[in-house]
Amino acid sequence: MNKVMKGALAAAAGAAILAGGAGTMAAWNSNVTTNGGTVTAGQLNLTAVDSGSWTWVGGTKNGQAFVPATDKLVPGDVVRYTATYKITAVGTNLKATLTPQLGGVTGELKDFLTATNAGGGAVNITSTDNNTNKTVSTDITFNASTTGTDGQTKTADLSGATVTLQQTS
Repeated sequence: MNKVMKGALAAAAGAAILAGGAGTMAAWNSNVTTNGGTVTAGQLNLTAVDSGSWTWVGGTKNGQAFVPATDKLVPGDVVRYTATYKITAVGTNLKATLTPQLGGVTGELKDFLTATNAGGGAVNITSTDNNTNKTVSTDITFNASTTGTDGQTKTADLSGATVTLQQTS
């Protein structure tokens, strides 16, 4: 036999050996289904309990009712919207915050307004607050740094202001 023929036979024999062992596993294995039970996700929800109310903060009308349809704001004015919300907070390690936002407010005056929690910080929520009512006060401030005629006679529809309950961890 010549060298080419011997090489071809050796290659064919090697291929046959490799093909015979294809798909086998050399290591043992085993598995068992765990008895873990059923897991259920918690819940985070916010529902308005009342329609809320507006008041002036500071100035000559401090504490008096603010009527968005008729009262006029000037730079530096602060008005407060106070409403009560029912909290649903179910989850062993649930933590969340209530935060006021102006995202849904529309109109040309919107750019001159800011919203903050009246208490100064975030309203923190945990699962211990589940099925409770929280009263949240949101301050809407007409930026005192507004100058010239900026914002004059402009309007903003505050009905789009929101309070957002968002998980923090």
